[in-house]
Amino acid sequence: MIATPTFPDLAALVVDESLYVRRILRDMLTRVGIKRVLEAPDGAEALGVLSESKPDLVILDWDLAILSGEEFIRLTRTPTTSPAPTVPIIVMMSKPRRYIVDRAVGLGVNEIIAKPFSPKVLWSRLDEVINRPRPYLQVKSLLRPVARTVPAQIAPKSAA
Repeated sequence: MIATPTFPDLAALVVDESLYVRRILRDMLTRVGIKRVLEAPDGAEALGVLSESKPDLVILDWDLAILSGEEFIRLTRTPTTSPAPTVPIIVMMSKPRRYIVDRAVGLGVNEIIAKPFSPKVLWSRLDEVINRPRPYLQVKSLLRPVARTVPAQIAPKSAA
């Protein structure tokens, strides 16, 4: 059995309309040593918490009222106005359609998780953003993590 990872001394902001989902995430995070878990029910409140508390990472639902996940990411990744433009953002999606995933990646999210997910899935994404952070690159007005390098694979030869 694989040992549970630990990520001590971090603060996480969890943004989801559902109190139940926020409590589940709080439990998953405290099990890996993240004791400072801040919460917000919508994107507008999350921006306030981000500005005041500057958490080490954000776990954000894509479908939010008041200020959507998309709008929160756009505002967060704009270096001229954001209090924390390089904060790692893990987005949760209940319907991760390709065009939505592409849009989220284009806005600068670090990781995407499809709901529902297990603690192991969350912990693997935390491991990526905490232990293997990627540098950021400015694309137009937004900061985006540099794309992961994919090992070259041998492609099958097509018939000419």
